[in-house]
Amino acid sequence: MAVANVLVQVGCLTVLLILGALGAGLWLDARLDTRPLFTLVLVLGSVPVTIYLLFRIVMAGMRRLQRDEDVAGSGPAPAENEEAEGGRNP
Repeated sequence: MAVANVLVQVGCLTVLLILGALGAGLWLDARLDTRPLFTLVLVLGSVPVTIYLLFRIVMAGMRRLQRDEDVAGSGPAPAENEEAEGGRNP
């Protein structure tokens, strides 16, 4: 469920940033009669911003998932791993 939450955040953020840059660029170009200068600059400039924010969201989601797994204790203890493998150490 947490992974789906991160994916929804990433998808919505990407769409909102690109559409926002496109809308702002078209509005500025219409007002200043500079078509397509601001549209291209803002849309192309939104790409690195989007990548940076996507990285931050995914890393925060991974930290949240890791913390949730640590709290829930979903992983077996090291002693249980050795018993399951027949007491052998790799």
